[in-house]
Amino acid sequence: MTAVPSMEVRPDEKGPKNLAVILFLSSIIVAGMGWQDWQMHNDGLTDEQIETFLATPNSQGGEPTTVDQYRDFETDVRAENGYLLRGVSLMLASLCLFVGAPMLYRLQRNGARLCSIGALIGLVGGVYCSMIINDAAQNNLGEAMKLTYQIWVYLCGTVMGLCLAVAALPLLNARARLALHPRVDLVQEDE
Repeated sequence: MTAVPSMEVRPDEKGPKNLAVILFLSSIIVAGMGWQDWQMHNDGLTDEQIETFLATPNSQGGEPTTVDQYRDFETDVRAENGYLLRGVSLMLASLCLFVGAPMLYRLQRNGARLCSIGALIGLVGGVYCSMIINDAAQNNLGEAMKLTYQIWVYLCGTVMGLCLAVAALPLLNARARLALHPRVDLVQEDE
Protein backbone atom coordinates (compact mmCIF):
# COMPACT_ATOMS: atom_id res chain seq x y z
CA MET A 1 0.00 0.00 0.00
CA THR A 2 1.46 3.36 -1.00
CA ALA A 3 1.26 6.46 1.11
CA VAL A 4 -0.76 9.32 -0.30
CA PRO A 5 1.00 12.67 0.02
CA SER A 6 -0.93 15.16 2.10
CA MET A 7 -2.68 17.92 0.22
CA GLU A 8 -1.78 20.64 2.67
CA VAL A 9 -2.53 24.13 1.44
CA ARG A 10 0.28 26.45 2.43
CA PRO A 11 -0.20 30.20 2.95
CA ASP A 12 0.86 32.49 0.12
CA GLU A 13 2.35 35.63 1.62
CA LYS A 14 3.94 36.98 -1.56
CA GLY A 15 0.70 37.27 -3.53
CA PRO A 16 -1.15 39.62 -1.14
CA LYS A 17 1.99 41.73 -0.72
CA ASN A 18 2.36 42.12 -4.49
CA LEU A 19 -1.31 43.02 -4.80
CA ALA A 20 -0.91 45.56 -1.99
CA VAL A 21 1.80 47.36 -3.96
CA ILE A 22 -0.39 47.43 -7.08
CA LEU A 23 -3.37 48.73 -5.08
CA PHE A 24 -1.24 51.42 -3.43
CA LEU A 25 -0.04 52.68 -6.82
CA SER A 26 -3.62 52.50 -8.09
CA SER A 27 -4.77 54.69 -5.21
CA ILE A 28 -2.56 57.50 -6.54
CA ILE A 29 -4.03 57.23 -10.05
CA VAL A 30 -7.61 57.09 -8.73
CA ALA A 31 -6.91 60.13 -6.53
CA GLY A 32 -5.69 62.04 -9.60
CA MET A 33 -8.88 61.22 -11.49
CA GLY A 34 -11.02 62.23 -8.50
CA TRP A 35 -9.13 65.50 -8.11
CA GLN A 36 -9.60 66.27 -11.81
CA ASP A 37 -13.37 65.74 -11.49
CA TRP A 38 -13.43 67.94 -8.39
CA GLN A 39 -11.72 70.73 -10.34
CA MET A 40 -14.08 70.26 -13.29
CA HIS A 41 -17.03 70.69 -10.93
CA ASN A 42 -15.64 73.82 -9.32
CA ASP A 43 -13.79 75.60 -12.13
CA GLY A 44 -14.46 73.97 -15.50
CA LEU A 45 -12.41 74.86 -18.55
CA THR A 46 -11.62 78.27 -20.01
CA ASP A 47 -12.70 79.09 -23.57
CA GLU A 48 -9.11 78.60 -24.80
CA GLN A 49 -8.87 75.20 -23.10
CA ILE A 50 -12.20 74.16 -24.63
CA GLU A 51 -11.06 75.21 -28.11
CA THR A 52 -7.84 73.21 -27.68
CA PHE A 53 -9.79 70.25 -26.27
CA LEU A 54 -12.26 70.28 -29.18
CA ALA A 55 -9.68 70.76 -31.95
CA THR A 56 -8.98 67.06 -32.53
CA PRO A 57 -12.55 65.71 -32.27
CA ASN A 58 -13.85 68.51 -34.51
CA SER A 59 -11.28 67.62 -37.19
CA GLN A 60 -12.64 64.05 -37.40
CA GLY A 61 -15.62 64.90 -39.53
CA GLY A 62 -19.25 64.75 -38.61
CA GLU A 63 -21.02 67.36 -36.57
CA PRO A 64 -18.47 69.62 -34.81
CA THR A 65 -18.94 70.76 -31.21
CA THR A 66 -18.90 74.49 -30.47
CA VAL A 67 -17.67 76.19 -27.32
CA ASP A 68 -21.27 77.13 -26.47
CA GLN A 69 -22.39 73.50 -26.80
CA TYR A 70 -19.56 72.45 -24.50
CA ARG A 71 -20.61 75.12 -21.99
CA ASP A 72 -24.18 73.75 -22.10
CA PHE A 73 -22.75 70.28 -21.51
CA GLU A 74 -20.78 71.50 -18.48
CA THR A 75 -23.88 73.25 -17.11
CA ASP A 76 -25.95 70.08 -17.42
CA VAL A 77 -23.27 67.97 -15.73
CA ARG A 78 -22.95 70.47 -12.87
CA ALA A 79 -26.73 70.63 -12.46
CA GLU A 80 -26.79 66.84 -12.00
CA ASN A 81 -23.62 66.94 -9.83
CA GLY A 82 -21.98 64.39 -12.14
CA TYR A 83 -18.42 65.66 -11.70
CA LEU A 84 -18.88 66.30 -7.97
CA LEU A 85 -20.27 62.85 -7.16
CA ARG A 86 -17.74 61.03 -9.33
CA GLY A 87 -14.90 63.07 -7.83
CA VAL A 88 -16.05 62.34 -4.28
CA SER A 89 -16.55 58.63 -4.95
CA LEU A 90 -13.13 58.31 -6.59
CA MET A 91 -11.45 60.24 -3.77
CA LEU A 92 -13.17 57.99 -1.20
CA ALA A 93 -12.06 54.93 -3.16
CA SER A 94 -8.53 56.30 -3.29
CA LEU A 95 -8.50 56.92 0.46
CA CYS A 96 -9.65 53.35 1.16
CA LEU A 97 -6.99 51.95 -1.17
CA PHE A 98 -4.31 54.24 0.26
CA VAL A 99 -5.04 53.12 3.83
CA GLY A 100 -5.93 49.50 3.06
CA ALA A 101 -2.94 48.66 0.85
CA PRO A 102 -0.30 49.04 3.62
CA MET A 103 -2.54 47.00 5.93
CA LEU A 104 -2.77 44.29 3.27
CA TYR A 105 1.00 44.43 2.84
CA ARG A 106 1.27 43.61 6.55
CA LEU A 107 -1.11 40.68 5.82
CA GLN A 108 -4.02 42.13 7.76
CA ARG A 109 -7.41 40.88 6.61
CA ASN A 110 -9.01 44.29 7.22
CA GLY A 111 -6.65 45.77 4.64
CA ALA A 112 -8.08 43.49 1.96
CA ARG A 113 -11.60 44.34 3.12
CA LEU A 114 -10.92 48.08 3.09
CA CYS A 115 -9.41 47.90 -0.40
CA SER A 116 -12.41 45.91 -1.63
CA ILE A 117 -14.86 48.42 -0.15
CA GLY A 118 -12.93 51.30 -1.73
CA ALA A 119 -12.87 49.65 -5.13
CA LEU A 120 -16.61 48.93 -4.89
CA ILE A 121 -17.32 52.59 -4.03
CA GLY A 122 -15.20 53.66 -7.01
CA LEU A 123 -16.94 51.19 -9.31
CA VAL A 124 -20.51 52.11 -8.37
CA GLY A 125 -19.94 55.86 -8.05
CA GLY A 126 -17.68 56.06 -11.08
CA VAL A 127 -19.98 54.18 -13.43
CA TYR A 128 -23.17 55.89 -12.20
CA CYS A 129 -21.68 59.38 -12.52
CA SER A 130 -20.02 58.57 -15.84
CA MET A 131 -23.50 57.65 -17.10
CA ILE A 132 -24.79 61.05 -15.91
CA ILE A 133 -21.94 62.78 -17.76
CA ASN A 134 -22.55 60.63 -20.84
CA ASP A 135 -26.26 61.58 -20.88
CA ALA A 136 -25.31 65.27 -20.84
CA ALA A 137 -22.84 64.65 -23.66
CA GLN A 138 -25.45 62.85 -25.75
CA ASN A 139 -27.80 65.83 -25.38
CA ASN A 140 -25.30 68.62 -26.06
CA LEU A 141 -22.18 67.57 -27.95
CA GLY A 142 -21.23 66.61 -31.51
CA GLU A 143 -20.78 63.05 -32.74
CA ALA A 144 -17.07 62.57 -31.95
CA MET A 145 -17.49 63.88 -28.40
CA LYS A 146 -20.56 61.69 -27.83
CA LEU A 147 -18.48 58.61 -28.59
CA THR A 148 -15.68 59.80 -26.28
CA TYR A 149 -17.98 60.12 -23.27
CA GLN A 150 -19.71 56.84 -24.09
CA ILE A 151 -16.32 55.11 -24.04
CA TRP A 152 -15.55 56.73 -20.66
CA VAL A 153 -18.45 54.85 -19.08
CA TYR A 154 -17.05 51.51 -20.20
CA LEU A 155 -13.48 52.50 -19.37
CA CYS A 156 -14.38 53.57 -15.83
CA GLY A 157 -16.37 50.39 -15.27
CA THR A 158 -13.60 48.17 -16.60
CA VAL A 159 -10.78 49.81 -14.66
CA MET A 160 -12.66 49.96 -11.35
CA GLY A 161 -13.98 46.42 -11.90
CA LEU A 162 -10.40 45.18 -12.32
CA CYS A 163 -9.41 47.11 -9.22
CA LEU A 164 -12.22 45.40 -7.30
CA ALA A 165 -11.14 41.99 -8.60
CA VAL A 166 -7.54 42.60 -7.53
CA ALA A 167 -8.61 43.95 -4.13
CA ALA A 168 -10.93 41.00 -3.45
CA LEU A 169 -8.47 38.35 -4.62
CA PRO A 170 -6.78 37.88 -1.20
CA LEU A 171 -10.22 37.28 0.31
CA LEU A 172 -11.20 34.73 -2.34
CA ASN A 173 -7.99 32.77 -2.93
CA ALA A 174 -7.47 29.96 -0.41
CA ARG A 175 -3.69 30.31 -0.13
CA ALA A 176 -3.83 34.09 0.21
CA ARG A 177 -6.69 33.84 2.70
CA LEU A 178 -4.56 31.54 4.86
CA ALA A 179 -1.80 34.14 4.89
CA LEU A 180 -4.27 36.71 6.21
CA HIS A 181 -5.34 34.62 9.19
CA PRO A 182 -3.82 35.64 12.48
CA ARG A 183 -1.10 33.25 13.49
CA VAL A 184 -1.36 31.42 16.76
CA ASP A 185 1.78 29.86 18.17
CA LEU A 186 1.35 27.29 20.88
CA VAL A 187 4.15 27.28 23.39
CA GLN A 188 4.43 24.38 25.82
CA GLU A 189 6.56 25.01 28.81
CA ASP A 190 8.30 22.17 30.59
CA GLU A 191 7.55 22.05 34.25
